[in-house]
Amino acid sequence: MPPNTLGFSSFADHARRYFVGTAMTPCLRFTSGAILKVDGRGLNAGFELIQQLNIRTPPDVRALLEKGGAGLTTGRQLPGMASRLVAELQVVNVERLLNSCGVSAEKVSAIGQRGPVYGREFWKQTGAALTIGDPAILAEATGVTVIDHFEQRDVVKGGSARGIDVLPMWLLLTKAVDSYSARPTVVVRLDQAIELFYLPARRKNRHVPALAYRNIGPGFALLQQLQDLCTHKYDQNQTLAADLSKLMQSLDASEVSTDSPDQLQHLVASITDQLPDLLASSVTLNQAMEAYWAEHIYRQILEHFPTTPEFAEIVILGRGARREMLVKRLAEKFEGIPLSTEVSRGWISGATGASFAAIFAAMHIDQVSGNLPDLTGATAARVLGRITPGNAANWRGLLTQMEVASHQTLPLRDAV
Repeated sequence: MPPNTLGFSSFADHARRYFVGTAMTPCLRFTSGAILKVDGRGLNAGFELIQQLNIRTPPDVRALLEKGGAGLTTGRQLPGMASRLVAELQVVNVERLLNSCGVSAEKVSAIGQRGPVYGREFWKQTGAALTIGDPAILAEATGVTVIDHFEQRDVVKGGSARGIDVLPMWLLLTKAVDSYSARPTVVVRLDQAIELFYLPARRKNRHVPALAYRNIGPGFALLQQLQDLCTHKYDQNQTLAADLSKLMQSLDASEVSTDSPDQLQHLVASITDQLPDLLASSVTLNQAMEAYWAEHIYRQILEHFPTTPEFAEIVILGRGARREMLVKRLAEKFEGIPLSTEVSRGWISGATGASFAAIFAAMHIDQVSGNLPDLTGATAARVLGRITPGNAANWRGLLTQMEVASHQTLPLRDAV
């Protein structure tokens, strides 16, 4: 990482700031918002989620996004109407969020904005500066500077933007400490896909350690398609977890990308053809799928992540965190290791996605590189995001923060 983007704070710079993030959940059911209190700057900063709020996506907007997904990702449609509708939802979300916690817009440094997955997939495939969710609408309505297009900068440098959430996740779930005995955290994010994150301890005034990321195949994206094929919705039969696990291994399901409809459809067809009993009922399907997920996650973590030092904690995020039996199965497999979920932490659905948007915005203001080329394939680390200025007062304050960031004090070992 280039020296001017290390993001270490000086001892004199500990001003408290507030950043807002807004994003849509992967299932498109909610527009989520989060306010983070930030103490310090750069990689030494402490991030605390102080308020969160969801608003339900109207059925017509959700239908537009779902129906237009294929066209958006291949470039056959321009999401102008979708961008406006999503931005208006995010305006409502941010305004309600600020009103609910008593933090005025004048105290907010910037808003991080992320649109639906379809928009991000378009960038990955085309490199075009196109988003679903207009930042100008959000900046005009709130008077706060908006930062978006975090994936775009990585794509421009030849990256895929896969695993790009690993840095904000590391900053949210760890605290900068002096201790060398602090242990790593493993995160399982189970939504449309199953993603694993390895987060070593964060130490003060040190470079980013060897973070790791793996996408290990489809999650709810596969379950939803199979569930639509179930003959009965409520008849309960014996589970077929062992057969499903063997079949998924033989089909090399961990290499199937949820970004590819063709790969996902081929996997669904293979399961339907070779294991028809799995579709006897939705209960049978869900039981078997949860058992498979638990075993698959367990094997992948042991195979691809270092097991020494011992994990400090395993954190489950996404819709999988709300599956009690799945959480119980994982707790049994990782016996002796503390396990928490976004539910047990008091986080609502989508709060982490909005929090990551806020952290990306803070990283941009502090001029900290937000991508890891070893994970995304980019040719260089870059400060991520595009700025849409808010009102004059907010913009002046933000320029002052960025000026401070450009003159940050480096540790002596990095300055020599």
